[in-house]
Amino acid sequence: MIIMDGAGDIYRDDNGRSPLGIADVPFIDKIAEEGICGKSCTLFDGLPRESLVAQLGMFGWDPFKYYPYGRASAEVLASSGLEIGESDIAFRANFVRFENTRLASYNANYISDEKACALVEMVNRQLGKRFPDIRVYHNSDFRNTLVFSGVGLHPEEFICLEPHENINNCLDVDQLVVARRKACRKVVEYLNAYLREVRGILLEEEANAMMPWSASKAFRLPGFREHTGFTGKAGIVGAMDFLKGIAIAGQLDFFKVGTGKPRTDFEGKGRKVIGMLNAGYDLVICHINAPDEASHMQSLEMKIESLENIDQYIVRPVYEYFMDHMTELGGMMVVPDHFTNVFCNDDRGKRVSSHSLDPVPFALWNNEQCDSAIEFTEDEAEKGVFGKVPVPSLLLMQLLTRFNSHRIPQYGIQVHD
Repeated sequence: MIIMDGAGDIYRDDNGRSPLGIADVPFIDKIAEEGICGKSCTLFDGLPRESLVAQLGMFGWDPFKYYPYGRASAEVLASSGLEIGESDIAFRANFVRFENTRLASYNANYISDEKACALVEMVNRQLGKRFPDIRVYHNSDFRNTLVFSGVGLHPEEFICLEPHENINNCLDVDQLVVARRKACRKVVEYLNAYLREVRGILLEEEANAMMPWSASKAFRLPGFREHTGFTGKAGIVGAMDFLKGIAIAGQLDFFKVGTGKPRTDFEGKGRKVIGMLNAGYDLVICHINAPDEASHMQSLEMKIESLENIDQYIVRPVYEYFMDHMTELGGMMVVPDHFTNVFCNDDRGKRVSSHSLDPVPFALWNNEQCDSAIEFTEDEAEKGVFGKVPVPSLLLMQLLTRFNSHRIPQYGIQVHD
């Protein structure tokens, strides 16, 4: 399963092409043309529109049951091995840069790991005694986790702005977190007081503030094999901390390759996938965050570039490996986890969320079954076997792992060779 994070998009150029349609991706298109295609619902009303929700479902865990109301608890599990307590709250905490009250950068101009680690250590050292129940843990580059111990509140009690959705907006820097109910105001004011102190400490730094968001409770999952019934050796190739958190909680192997940036080690990811197949892994999941990050940076050019790199350095070598080992291998799936719209306005000028609820396209290939789709795009996927009625994300893993049968599980759909 190759997950192109945020590859879906509502953007269309003058020729009606999305970024997937504009990009030169011959091997991704080959998977679609030679396999079967469709659409899948990965994000839902009632849950945040984010990758952890999508990928829990794609891996077989019902997000309505297992989503911890944010990804911070999964990230701190990955970066620090910390399982937060049932009464604790974890927040994602970006290092950001404000110009007066304007949010100039949601990532502090991509602060380096080295600088970010030093700032986290400085904040914890200077505020540890005054705020003993709040501690910051560094994850990667601008990404941190803020753990607020013993709060005893549900994550939904905290209203937080997503930094990447508020670039160039003027914000109330003294009240970055808002209480949903009056009864929670004292706790929220305590947290805002802490954030004001952090801003004072960082006053002369490139990262001159910390912005918490995506509050979450403790993250617990049943084991992947126990939960799905898949008995083979399974592992994930990726770079994102939340994904490593899923792997730890779900008892999957995890191999960190690359970064979450638009220009990551695509070639290294492809090599690792091949190495895992050679090492006897029965299921390999490869996640690439690059299209999502490029979208949030509002760079159409970088999104297209990232898709082309995925095609050249990951999909191509895996496709060629499969062609050389068809008697040993089963199926290969290419799928975004959700839409991340590079420009957050539709063609009627209406503001939409970067992460929208649009069903994602997917292609599933085993060199045997095919349908009428001839390329991998959001629109072309509607011509596939699963194009008219999108399948739930919970069925994607079943489709992939049981794709050695001519009768697709649970659907009874016969596809032609």
